[in-house]
Amino acid sequence: MEEIKNRIKHYKEEMIEDLEKLVSIPSIRNSSSSSRDAPFGQDIREAFDEFIKIGERSGLKVQEFDGYACHIEYGEQREYVGALGHLDVVSAGDHALWDSDPFTLTQRNGLLFGRGVNDDKGPLLAAFYALKIIKDMEIPLGYSIRIIAGGAEETTWECMDHYFKHNEQPIMGFSPDGNFPIVNGEKGILQFHVNFSNQKTKKHHVISKVHCTEERNFVCDFVEIQMDHVEEAVLRPYLLSADEVQIKNNSARIIYRGERSLSRNPQRGKNALWKLAKDLQDFPFSQVGMNQLLHYIDKYFINDFYGIKLGIHFEDEEMGSTSICPMSITLDESHFNLNVDYRYPKGVDKNQVISHLKKQASQYQGEVIPFNEKNLLFVQEDSPLIVALKKAYQSVIGEEAEVLTKGGASYARTLKNGVAFGATFEGENPKPHMPNEQMPVESLLKACEIYVHAFIELAGN
Repeated sequence: MEEIKNRIKHYKEEMIEDLEKLVSIPSIRNSSSSSRDAPFGQDIREAFDEFIKIGERSGLKVQEFDGYACHIEYGEQREYVGALGHLDVVSAGDHALWDSDPFTLTQRNGLLFGRGVNDDKGPLLAAFYALKIIKDMEIPLGYSIRIIAGGAEETTWECMDHYFKHNEQPIMGFSPDGNFPIVNGEKGILQFHVNFSNQKTKKHHVISKVHCTEERNFVCDFVEIQMDHVEEAVLRPYLLSADEVQIKNNSARIIYRGERSLSRNPQRGKNALWKLAKDLQDFPFSQVGMNQLLHYIDKYFINDFYGIKLGIHFEDEEMGSTSICPMSITLDESHFNLNVDYRYPKGVDKNQVISHLKKQASQYQGEVIPFNEKNLLFVQEDSPLIVALKKAYQSVIGEEAEVLTKGGASYARTLKNGVAFGATFEGENPKPHMPNEQMPVESLLKACEIYVHAFIELAGN
């Protein structure tokens, strides 16, 4: 409808101004500044306060839930349709890798840059302005509509646990935290440690530090090993692939670099741990556990992104293939810990996979311990929800909406009847979790238009 397009044009600058305010808040989880009404830290609390102001300014009903989540609502019906997004963001990392300040919204060549413009502050605002337009146009509703914002999507998801302790589930909904056309499948997630002993067996070549890429959910693009009591003549011949070597006063610092990509797409990166394993798996470390860990990487991970070598590869006709990615190595007083990301489609028995992994790791004296698990999401293409979203998408784009499966995770997994729906269009590279995160202005506006039609289809009377 032309009126919808005109209202989006009318709100364009206001939407971007609101996004500018939200992006300026570095809403990264920080337990050191947490309090009773700010369980995830003061910056995320500030982001909630700003989003609540935006809702109240528009004359919509707003409710806040103890600093875990909030919602903005239109309609008087008890049953509701939900759009679930998040206000927390990941760290900006090294600011020097950005072309502009990550917490200052910047426009260049039709693109918006800043941490959160795509994941997920921009899409959340697109859904909010869609709701605002529904209100402005006084479109009759059969169900209320809620824009629900959480504060721990990038970490523990306890925000949604808390929200649904105080609220019923929506009759159906979507998360604007994925891709267009429609993400009806999100692969299951199993992240696990494989622990190897840090016991020292001799005086020479003692590993004192292992430092990797700090953020989780990435291909390892940096690993640093520090050793004490080093015999340089013994060490040097092993370092065929090292990117940086410093040996001084019988201490060594060795660095391997790769190329970063999200761990759910390991084939797009280059894993620094592979280089480390190739070079040093047979080096005479004081701690034999490091040799066992590196032999384990060499046998089961190098040049395999899908779990074939591990014997846990599976491919589903609708959801695609498994993926596997070693993300980092950490060191504590008793163990070297290899941290691994595994994603799987329907048809995989997660418990069988864990049992299989434990047996394999034990051959290298390793112990498998799962630390992050999320069940998969799959909604049949002929469901009323998908049919309605297809109609909304096609009414704006003019093309039939196809369904997709992704390795990523959205709040749609918390819904009994929900999917991820936008806001990234095919062919775009928004660089979420990376330097220069971005979103085209026109895509933000187009997403808003699609969401107006989606709310009409899902909640209209």
